[in-house]
Amino acid sequence: MNRLMLQLAVALVSFGFTAFAEPAGLVEKPFAAVTNPPPIQMLVPGFTVRELPLNLNNINNLVYAPDGRLFALGYDGNVFQLKDTDGDGLEDTASYFFKNEHNEIPASIGMAWGPGGLYIASRGRIIRLRDKGDGTGELETLTGGWVPPTAAAGSGLDAVGIAVDASGNVYFGLGCDAWLEAYRVNKTNGNSDYNINSERGTILKLSPDWKKREVISTGLRFTVSLAFNAKGDLFCTDQEGATWLPNGNPFDELLHIQAGRHYGFPPRHPKYLPNVLDEPSVFDYAPQHESTCGLHFNEPVANGNKVFGPAWWQGDAIVSGESRGKIWRTKLVKTAAGYVAQNNLIACLNMLTIDAVPTPQGDLLVTCHSGKPDWGTGPQGKGKLFKISYVDTNAPQPVFAYAASPTETRVVFDRPIDPAQFKNLAKQSSLTMGRHVTAGDRFESFTPGYQVVKDQGTIPRFEMRILSTGITADKRSVVLQTAPRMQAVNYAVKLPEGESPTRSCQTNRHELPQHAAIDVLTDLTGVSADWQDVKGKTKWSGWLPHLDLGVAREFTMASEEHRQLFEQLKKPGKLTLHTQLDLWLMLHPMTQPGAKLDYEYPPETVTLVFKSNAKLKLKTGAKVKQVRKHEWQITTASKQDQWLPLEITFATGAGEPNLDVSWFTAEDSRPRALPLRRILLPWAMPKAAEPSVAFARNIPEIAGGDWQRGKKIFFSEPAACFKCHQIGSEGGKIGPDLSNLVQRDYVSVLKDIMEPSAAINPEHLAYNIELTEGEALNGVILDNTPEKLVVGQVTGKNIVVVKSQIASMKASAISLMPEGLFKNLSAAQQRDLLTFLLMEQPKTKAGK
Repeated sequence: MNRLMLQLAVALVSFGFTAFAEPAGLVEKPFAAVTNPPPIQMLVPGFTVRELPLNLNNINNLVYAPDGRLFALGYDGNVFQLKDTDGDGLEDTASYFFKNEHNEIPASIGMAWGPGGLYIASRGRIIRLRDKGDGTGELETLTGGWVPPTAAAGSGLDAVGIAVDASGNVYFGLGCDAWLEAYRVNKTNGNSDYNINSERGTILKLSPDWKKREVISTGLRFTVSLAFNAKGDLFCTDQEGATWLPNGNPFDELLHIQAGRHYGFPPRHPKYLPNVLDEPSVFDYAPQHESTCGLHFNEPVANGNKVFGPAWWQGDAIVSGESRGKIWRTKLVKTAAGYVAQNNLIACLNMLTIDAVPTPQGDLLVTCHSGKPDWGTGPQGKGKLFKISYVDTNAPQPVFAYAASPTETRVVFDRPIDPAQFKNLAKQSSLTMGRHVTAGDRFESFTPGYQVVKDQGTIPRFEMRILSTGITADKRSVVLQTAPRMQAVNYAVKLPEGESPTRSCQTNRHELPQHAAIDVLTDLTGVSADWQDVKGKTKWSGWLPHLDLGVAREFTMASEEHRQLFEQLKKPGKLTLHTQLDLWLMLHPMTQPGAKLDYEYPPETVTLVFKSNAKLKLKTGAKVKQVRKHEWQITTASKQDQWLPLEITFATGAGEPNLDVSWFTAEDSRPRALPLRRILLPWAMPKAAEPSVAFARNIPEIAGGDWQRGKKIFFSEPAACFKCHQIGSEGGKIGPDLSNLVQRDYVSVLKDIMEPSAAINPEHLAYNIELTEGEALNGVILDNTPEKLVVGQVTGKNIVVVKSQIASMKASAISLMPEGLFKNLSAAQQRDLLTFLLMEQPKTKAGK
């Protein structure tokens, strides 16, 4: 971006120009999904997708042993070794490494290889399947005996996610104590019963000899996957929780686990939890309800030397999103103050995506569940396995897209592109803007049934008219010219890939067709950079993703234009950086629209720290202080939607230039890295106000329903809902607590009632139990001790079963909830019941 354009753009912001509903060059365009999405749609070129010829129940985890053996943990507790017997690159046989005949491994999520075998996070204990050397494993208990959660049935997920470090220490997560009411407010005294010293909602470390167990960090919800990167640092995925607790994990997260940190579920609260600081996530996967699950780092596996995709993808986190069918590639750069993340969506799937693991051959092996979000078809449902292969290694890969100016968007590739491939660039390209726009979202096949997700679809999306297109002289960037846009929202770029509507390079019967597409996401984050030589002539002008030059270098390593900049910086000259910083709520959860908080965050004073081997000149609207020879600080009181303008200038040529950037607050002096989303281009403006997702609910399908009558129906014998379900701490505990249905949408709740087995909640799995005397039972396991089971039945009764009397026990393929419950109710009664389930209790005339 040239200096004249920069000055013009900054002037527009300074004089109060704001974005409005539909500026020239924008056309509102409602979301439209592709009608025939493939099982896996890659959003980058050069990849093929094949389905493994296996017929297995839903698989939760995939793990490679150091010797290259591949293991799969079934939702039903069976553990398989998968093999390719015909050499076609696809595993085609599954043999039992551990056959779960007696339900010794209940539904579990989390498996890793460690000393001597496979380690599994399960209910009530951590298991090792000791490798016997004959193709089978022997079950051993490493540790257990922790306090169970207060708000889940005994069959619920308990320990989730597991990783083993190089020394044999075992790390695992324990699900939170009460995900629906995390503060556990005592109804008698109004205080919180949440216990930060409990092992619930933590990451735990078990010593190599299994004798010592200690809490590493607190404030976790459900850490579905844990993994160490090549630097030996521990990361995990954690689940969104703000649907049930305002600002309690506003989004699904990638967390860097550090000892002694609290990760925000539940978040700091002036009354219920005043003495914690919520550690910010490394990255938030938006919009809400992605359900981040599998996490693996893209490193060579099992003594192999290949990574998945181009070489510059090495080390990136591969993250699976279950509830919308996504696979992300998240690049991480470590600084002295922590990690910075740069995210790219690389695939959309039409099944629930649970885990995706790099293979020794450089492929990506993906496991998917059948059924609908959030939970799919359960332990007895049939899943599928896919292998994604990087076959066209000469295909230019998009590195990133960025806003070069208010009117110009560039998509940078890692090598020269063929102009013939883009000869219809103007007609086949698009640039879509909106708060909830994502790359390739037209391939999104399903969404979870929450009201906030439905409300996301009401936020306008605009397609920007492409005024002109081009390819840079070095053939490494595609350039799109549009009308000016300055609103700091998402911008999704769609580029053509070839002439065919589907990729037709299928080479064998297992390969699946795909649509031809290149999709990338950009926004208005970044830094405007200019480098002048000693004569004052501008030799390089462009964009950087971050102020920290080490971070910027790593994120742009595959970009030739940025490689040239860093070569220039070794020469005598002057580098000038312009940006704005959003410093609002640095140490508090990222507030989602419509959040209802019963408190206000305290004022926050933020100090930015700049360290460099050159002498810096900083211009800004806040106090600047040089505290050491090579260190400068800016201290400011942060304010919402008031970004801090910043210009940094320094001389180059005295060796490799460096500029390290971090921040701390008056409340916490520990340094932290500055996330990309906090760094905005100098001409960007805060997004325009949009409708809050907290508006009064209006559900036409239940118009005329009466909440009080619905409550009576819920607790009546004909409907019998109360025998299995709770609302507001009243009712049974056999089925899911329904207090959160006010956050769900009408269609999904009706489907749960009419088709209860379409998505089976893992916390309330039903089991079919056969006793030695021939009697059969069906129910949810409410308690499980070494001697007995407590089985909750659909009638609401609990039965105690001595384990010695059990002949077999198997997870049911269907929900315990019977179909046809609505048949006993009239249309008016159905409306009343759904009104009670979906609507807040109406206030009395007195406002109580």
